[in-house]
Amino acid sequence: MSNWFSFRITLQTMKDYWKTFLIITILFMGMAAMYAGMYPAFKDTLADMVGGFEESMGFIIGIEDMASYVGFVNAEMYQIFWLLILAILIGLVTSSLISKEIEAKTIDLLLSNPISRRQMVFEKFMAMIPFVLLINFATFLSIYATTLAINEELNFGYLFIVHLVSIPYLLTVVGIGFTVSVIIDEKMKASIITMAVIIGMYIIQSISLMVPELENLGYLSITHYFNTYEILKFGTVDGVGVIVLCALAIESLLFSMYYFGNRDITVS
Repeated sequence: MSNWFSFRITLQTMKDYWKTFLIITILFMGMAAMYAGMYPAFKDTLADMVGGFEESMGFIIGIEDMASYVGFVNAEMYQIFWLLILAILIGLVTSSLISKEIEAKTIDLLLSNPISRRQMVFEKFMAMIPFVLLINFATFLSIYATTLAINEELNFGYLFIVHLVSIPYLLTVVGIGFTVSVIIDEKMKASIITMAVIIGMYIIQSISLMVPELENLGYLSITHYFNTYEILKFGTVDGVGVIVLCALAIESLLFSMYYFGNRDITVS
């Protein structure tokens, strides 16, 4: 039992991937500052452009409020780059954590340590949590500082809640990546499948928003359970959505641990 709390693989995984996640963190801090900082330049023309946006970009929640600073940051930063692009990047990293060990034939060496397969999956999952927190709150600070610099109004309490709720959302993405990684042995295939799942769910949610008859289709997408606009604008959190995301993250971790602990691994 004591081996479960050694976290050797967690620390090693963090050491192996810290540069990757530092680059992603800096990238999103820069993007957040750029998009928030662009608002004053478009402020006077956005009101005339919103009508066209509503017709062509109806899949973005809150697009009708894009003329405001909150609506602009939500549409430009959170609805696309946060919910989709960041999710893809995290999914690509996590989907290779197990599959690359099998493909590179290093899994036997890794398991030669006094740990079980389930513990290995658990510890690698734990290694992703600090990175998720780093990216999340570094981006929060970037938007916070930029908002102060351009002297725009934004409820920072609501902004903090957005990033707080981002934790279960991004951990669900991590869980999806792990689920694929323990099933698919090839790193490239695992990455492509994970990316396809994340993009597919985003498209499903977009269709549900643009086609009223298919509204219920959105329940199949994790983005359905995280409404960044409602939180940024009104401070309204979908409690059920948070519970669903937490449940999905935990269930995907448990499934990955169980499946990998019982599957046959062929290393030739």
